[in-house]
Amino acid sequence: MAETPTVTVQVVGGPSARVRWSGGMTALNAMEMAQAAIEPVPDEQFTFGLQYYGAALGYLVSMINETYDSFISRGGESASPFFYWQFLVNGVPAAQSVDRTMVSEGDVISFEFQTFVAERHKGTLLAAKHAYQTR
Repeated sequence: MAETPTVTVQVVGGPSARVRWSGGMTALNAMEMAQAAIEPVPDEQFTFGLQYYGAALGYLVSMINETYDSFISRGGESASPFFYWQFLVNGVPAAQSVDRTMVSEGDVISFEFQTFVAERHKGTLLAAKHAYQTR
């Protein structure tokens, strides 16, 4: 008998859930299923908030479990440090937003709260988010 195909959704240092994968599934679909799977577990939660960054970037995660991105929109780079939720697929920064990222069977979707470092995040979706916030 074949195993049920799954995707794992995890918060680094927090909860995780394996959810049933299906063709055409986005990371956002998996996150919604993980929220439902984690919610009834005692002492665990998985809540998230999204912000729409326009057609170019789509919906990006701005909050997980009441921990929000931290930035000051006025002041540009002088307002640092900046903290954001990094969205990863199989340990690699995602190239697209959660609503546009298609996932495959066995993928691991992760979210890690990180301090923004320009050199480290250069060319990533997190850098695009940062540029949007500090413009």
